[in-house]
Amino acid sequence: MPFNRDAASLLIKGQQLFEENHIDEAFGLFEEAIRLDPGFAEAYLVKAEALMEMMEMDEAEECIKTYLSFVPESFRACSDLMNLHYETGEFDESLVYCEKLMGISSGDPFLCAIKAFLLSHLGRVDESLDYYDKAIALKPDFYDAVCDKASLLSECGCHSESLEMYKRGISMEPGEAEAYFGAACACNDLGYKKKARFYLDKARELDPEDEFMSLHHTLMQ
Repeated sequence: MPFNRDAASLLIKGQQLFEENHIDEAFGLFEEAIRLDPGFAEAYLVKAEALMEMMEMDEAEECIKTYLSFVPESFRACSDLMNLHYETGEFDESLVYCEKLMGISSGDPFLCAIKAFLLSHLGRVDESLDYYDKAIALKPDFYDAVCDKASLLSECGCHSESLEMYKRGISMEPGEAEAYFGAACACNDLGYKKKARFYLDKARELDPEDEFMSLHHTLMQ
């Protein structure tokens, strides 16, 4: 799409100023770029992403939707809207854009995991678990999805299943604390006190600065 070179230069300069925390000057240049070339799609998206960093979500959404009127299948813009609605707690709207992204990029395990996460926030637990399974099937070494599924199982009271998932996570990433800590909590809920302390000690060894784990260690003594 043709664009005004002066507008492009202003946009680049505005981005530099924003990164240097000269906020008012940066937005002034974004506005001037759009004034010079109202059809310069990239300017709307850059401005929107800067607005999101400033937590000006309503205006950011307007700018992204203007950008989408020029580039309807933009993965980046739909991703921005998914994140925007998540940040504002509008999980149903975030899910709409997650599903749109899945239509643009089918078979993406990360999008399956994001959809699972959003479904869990909407209370659609069975669907969420199904999408975690899909994410893990697409990427068998997907540690974060395994831990997130284990956490959801624990929230549902399925502590034995949760423990097995955390053990799977440990086998994938033995140097990461999250799965050990989750396994400790699952064991504690199941009444396996010695195993709980074993896993918690391992988690604290891997991440000794985590105050939350330190508190749990005190409570499990």
